[in-house]
Amino acid sequence: MAVTEEPLHLTLVRHGATDWNGAGRWQGWSDTPLGPVGEEQAARLRPRLAGRPCDRAFSSDLARAARTAELSLPAGTPLTLDVRLRELHFGRFEGVTTDDVLHDAGYAQWQLDPWGTPAPEGESLSQVGARLREWAEELPGGRVVAFTHGAAIRALLCDLFGWPARPQPGYVLPFPYQLSHTSLTTLTRSGQGAGARWALVTYNDHAHLE
Repeated sequence: MAVTEEPLHLTLVRHGATDWNGAGRWQGWSDTPLGPVGEEQAARLRPRLAGRPCDRAFSSDLARAARTAELSLPAGTPLTLDVRLRELHFGRFEGVTTDDVLHDAGYAQWQLDPWGTPAPEGESLSQVGARLREWAEELPGGRVVAFTHGAAIRALLCDLFGWPARPQPGYVLPFPYQLSHTSLTTLTRSGQGAGARWALVTYNDHAHLE
C-alpha cells in the first residue's frame, strides 16, 4: 500500500520593524537590529503563535528576523537559522534612503526587469524566489513556521504562483501588494517534488496589530 505524504502547513512571518524601516532605509543583507516598535509587534504576535503548534521553526540568520522569532515563539521552541531565508540583497542600495535610491540611474535600469535583472551589485527577485523555493521544497510534511523578510516572501509567492513582479505606478518595489511587519502568510503543500501542489491560504494577516 502506498504511503500518503503528510501535507506541509507553512506559516511565513515577516520580521518586526527596525529603525531603518522607520527612516526609509533599504536593509537587504545589512544586519540591522529589531527596533522598539518591532519588539512590540513581536510581543503582540506571541499569543497568536501560541495557538499554532509547530513541528519546526526556522529563521533568516539576520538579527531582525531571529529576534522576532525569539520574542514571538513559545519558550523553548528550537529555532534553525538558514541563510536562504534572507532578504533580497539590494547591493549598493543598502543603507540608502528611498529618495536617494529613486535618484540613482541604476534603480531605473533595474526596474526595467526587476525579476530577471539584479539590483546593482545585488540580487534579482528571481534569485531570491529560487532560493526560498529550494528551502521550502526540502521541507517534509508537518507544521512549520519561518521568520523572513518582506521582499523575500513576495518573491517566493511570485515564483510559486506566477504573481507579477514588474514596475507598478506609485510603488517603489515591483509588488502591487503590501506586507505588514510580523504579518502571517500561510501556505499548504501536498506532495513533494515535481508533483507538489502549493496553495495560498492567508496573506498579510496582521490582526494582532489592529
